[in-house]
Amino acid sequence: MGCQRRRTAAFSLALAGLLLTGVMATVSQAQDAVWRHGVSLIGPVKYPKGFKQFDYVNPNAPKGGSVRFGTTGTFDTLNPVLPKGNRATGLNLAYETLMTPSFDEASTEYGLLAEELSYPDDFSSVTYRLRKEARWHDGKPVTPEDVIWSFNTIKEIDVQRAFYYKHVKTAEKTGEREVTFKFDQTGNRELPQIVGQLTVLPKHWWEGNDAAGKKRDIRSSTLEPPLGSGPYKVGKVDPGRSIGYQLVDDYWGRDINVNVGSHNIAEIRYEYFRDNTAQFEAFKSGSLDWRNESTAKVWATQYE
Repeated sequence: MGCQRRRTAAFSLALAGLLLTGVMATVSQAQDAVWRHGVSLIGPVKYPKGFKQFDYVNPNAPKGGSVRFGTTGTFDTLNPVLPKGNRATGLNLAYETLMTPSFDEASTEYGLLAEELSYPDDFSSVTYRLRKEARWHDGKPVTPEDVIWSFNTIKEIDVQRAFYYKHVKTAEKTGEREVTFKFDQTGNRELPQIVGQLTVLPKHWWEGNDAAGKKRDIRSSTLEPPLGSGPYKVGKVDPGRSIGYQLVDDYWGRDINVNVGSHNIAEIRYEYFRDNTAQFEAFKSGSLDWRNESTAKVWATQYE
């Protein structure tokens, strides 16, 4: 009996020790977490924490005016993630991701919706801390719940994006403004950046009702202008023919460093044409302001 008690006591002490070790390790990891304002696959980031702006922008650039682009085909939905149908060009202007790329560095991202990120040395997870000031166009804050819902919903309804995020297994709230994504493998330095490219959607809006009182369904096509958090919002829509985007006057991120000197055009419009020939004729007539010419022969023979 005494021997049994000693074995039981020894087992209890060992179990308590293991539990305490686990708790202390978790506390230690939380305290030792290295929070980063940017991340790169190829070395140290160029811009230090607290940088004012990217070197390639003009912080004093005037804002205003409009620009008209041409595109071919048509569109039948303003749902930004639905894989079915023809999504309108430019919807990304109304939405944002956790991180945003730097155009004078390769494979480098800095915080956009997220102000910082942290990951362990084995790259088994990544935690993003959202900016306090991040807001949807209706004034509501961007929350960890929005991020988690966006991740789970996109993986569920979009097979292509589900494959892109196949090594990202879970997303959970780990702080007031923090979301942790856990991976199914270690040593993959690219996974934190892959997560940083997640388009974040407003959970409260998609789970609410439209102007007619009908419940919205992100799994269905819609031509209702969606709620976003980005520098632009959907303006005038002529289904299948044209769509406009207007600069948001009180855009929450106007003055953060990764946005300074950007988003200067007040209105951006995309006009749809049945083919490239029709689009080119519209450009020559002055109906469009910009055309990206990729055919050398056309450039040599049809431009003045």
